[in-house]
Amino acid sequence: NVRNVCQRNKCPGNLIALKAGDLAPNHYRDLYENKEMPIRFRAEEHTAQIKSWLAQELQKEFISGRIHLMSSSTTFELGVDLGDLEVVFLRNVPPEPFNYVQRAGRAGRRYTPGLALTYCRRNPHDLYHYVDPEQRILTGKIRTPPLRLCNEKIISRHITATVLSAFFRKNPERFRNVQSLVGNWENPQGRKDFQCFCEQNRDSLETALRSIVPEGMHEETGLAGDGSWIEKVAGETSRFAEVEMKVCKDYRVMEEFEKDSAVRGEYRKADKAKKRKETIAYERALTFLSRQAVIPKYGFPVDVVELDTHPSSKSEAAKVSLQRDLSQAIAEYAPGGKVVADKKEWESSGVKMIPGKELRVMRYEYDDQHNFKQWEEGDPKAPQNAKKYLWPQFGFVTDFSKKEKEPQRRAQRLYTTRPYFAGFDEKADPEANTREFLGVKITPALPGTLVVLCEGKNERGFYICLKCGAGFPGKERSHKSPNDAECKETLKKFSLGHEFSTDVTRLDFPGVADIWEAYSLAYAVLLGAASALEVPDTDLNATITGRRLRDSGLSIVLYDNVPGGAGLVANLYEEDTFISVLKMAKERVGGECGCDSSCYGCLRSYRNQFAHPYLQRNFALQCLERALEVKD
Repeated sequence: NVRNVCQRNKCPGNLIALKAGDLAPNHYRDLYENKEMPIRFRAEEHTAQIKSWLAQELQKEFISGRIHLMSSSTTFELGVDLGDLEVVFLRNVPPEPFNYVQRAGRAGRRYTPGLALTYCRRNPHDLYHYVDPEQRILTGKIRTPPLRLCNEKIISRHITATVLSAFFRKNPERFRNVQSLVGNWENPQGRKDFQCFCEQNRDSLETALRSIVPEGMHEETGLAGDGSWIEKVAGETSRFAEVEMKVCKDYRVMEEFEKDSAVRGEYRKADKAKKRKETIAYERALTFLSRQAVIPKYGFPVDVVELDTHPSSKSEAAKVSLQRDLSQAIAEYAPGGKVVADKKEWESSGVKMIPGKELRVMRYEYDDQHNFKQWEEGDPKAPQNAKKYLWPQFGFVTDFSKKEKEPQRRAQRLYTTRPYFAGFDEKADPEANTREFLGVKITPALPGTLVVLCEGKNERGFYICLKCGAGFPGKERSHKSPNDAECKETLKKFSLGHEFSTDVTRLDFPGVADIWEAYSLAYAVLLGAASALEVPDTDLNATITGRRLRDSGLSIVLYDNVPGGAGLVANLYEEDTFISVLKMAKERVGGECGCDSSCYGCLRSYRNQFAHPYLQRNFALQCLERALEVKD
């Protein structure tokens, strides 16, 4: 205090002496002076992005009170007793009433009531439940979940798990870790020994497998009597073979890097490579097979890939497990993409490569009506100016020489994806059983092919080396491999893509010819279908395509957003369900959001941001009203 002059800039006032008791009540001063408040407030993350051992440790510390706030995904939704939890804050409305019951029920589980506070974001799902939370979410009906038993990819993974359990019972020494599983890093024997076991015990294994696999799937999964299931689970092109080659490559690369670093006197790098080698070798076999999607794991994605962070013992990378379905990974893990996990920022430096294996390259093009065509690389039918996309089926990788960073802000999503309909399967005949409800033509759910593309910023693609896998958002004169080795190969321009087959239904509304009007109606129908079927809208997706052999106009393509299908869009082929879908869609675009064109309260979402400036809620509303007038 200098002559009672106020220290605030340009303030003409004077300071006067006061006692603490004379001050007006202040919430923050009371908190600061309250000795019962923790000196240090600790917050942690509990999601599928961290390793299970770390998640268990954090859970114990949270229950004991050493962690005060836990930022969690659905990993806390089921089966976890959190003790005296006082408050649950939900940052969005859960997909269904049973999700809400499970999440809100975390608070006050033992002897005291708890507080559950739900924040409704400005998106269609949250605003829909915000209007009438009591009927729609608090006391809403819990629907019996549908279970589809004919997804070939999921069944094949269960077949592999069943046969591997028999293999490990016969050979328990192979079950310890990855090193004991593969046998030899230079000439791996795991897949070969597994195949030999299957052939020697074919009859007994087939009997067991036929008893658990639905009869209608025997032929597709190789259980019809020709023994082809062995090639699927243990052959040279099997998932087992692929991950064995990948892990052996990782080990050999680290071994070579360790030797080269020691020769150059870079002992810190050599030690890091040695620890990485040990981590690869001594990972539990079961954890490895599950992480690499050889056997089933919790969660629905079936085309799972990893962002390899080069984990080693006691490193930050050893705490995280970064995995995504490939349709998401091509954007989130694309070169230059950044993700935050366990309070660290991880940046992708390229795509994963395996010696002796080539990444699939496709040529493609699409016109103004989104008629999509693709060709294998080298096909003479492909136009000269067709673009190329790379299928990164082995995953992505970070730079081995760079340390993870402390995030300065929330990681920005640099890239987005867009789905394209490549057509129904050759055996499918969509015209044969087309129905018409309310003036809308609808095909039954049939197998079709979708291609999800990430074309980089402003469709400029990525520059990727097909030898070492290094990738960049723009052109680079020279580059090093993700393992910090010099590479002289030329970078080539690609988009990133993922192709999968799933259940598809095609809808033809009359009078839909403009591309953005078609997208507006497509997303309205998608939201209506999610509401009518009581599933998250992320379980479905939509795109558009020209009608080709049919009358002029654009078709809406609605599909199950999981390879192999989940049986969801098949429900639209029933008239009552279809009418319910249109009614729910009309309600979603009815104007409660208050926007003139579109917003996150009606049609917009992260997935369709490419169309945000052009989506028109009113056009979708008019089309739906016309269709429902036919019923009335």
